Amino acid sequence: MITFLNGNLVNAKEYKPERVQAYYTTEDILLAIIKPKLDKIVSQQYGKQMVVNPLRFYDVAIMEKALSIKGKDKWEGWFQVELSILVGDPSENPKRDSVTLKIDAPNVGGDAHHIKTNEINDIKVELVKYIKGN
Repeated sequence: MITFLNGNLVNAKEYKPERVQAYYTTEDILLAIIKPKLDKIVSQQYGKQMVVNPLRFYDVAIMEKALSIKGKDKWEGWFQVELSILVGDPSENPKRDSVTLKIDAPNVGGDAHHIKTNEINDIKVELVKYIKGN
């Protein structure tokens, strides 16, 4: 009651995020997820930090493989992504490389029907194949 009389009432304003006007593709969303790992993979391939610019996603597929564990068949699922990237400073004759990545998450394919949460956790991005260009 004293707070109301002193006029020290704080008016809390609800924070509402602002929408940025731009157009994003599904490739942009996928790239936002894999870009940190892609940068690390390229650095490992060249032995130093490199500028990485994705050029084109060639294929995105869901993969499944049967695993036989103690006589029971279990399925493992993941996404496999093939893309081309431009590596190096664009003004200094960059290389065009091809990369195949495995994106593994607990809610992808296989036995994923057992999901008990809607949180996105534990997404793993692994190198499957790396081909250096000219």
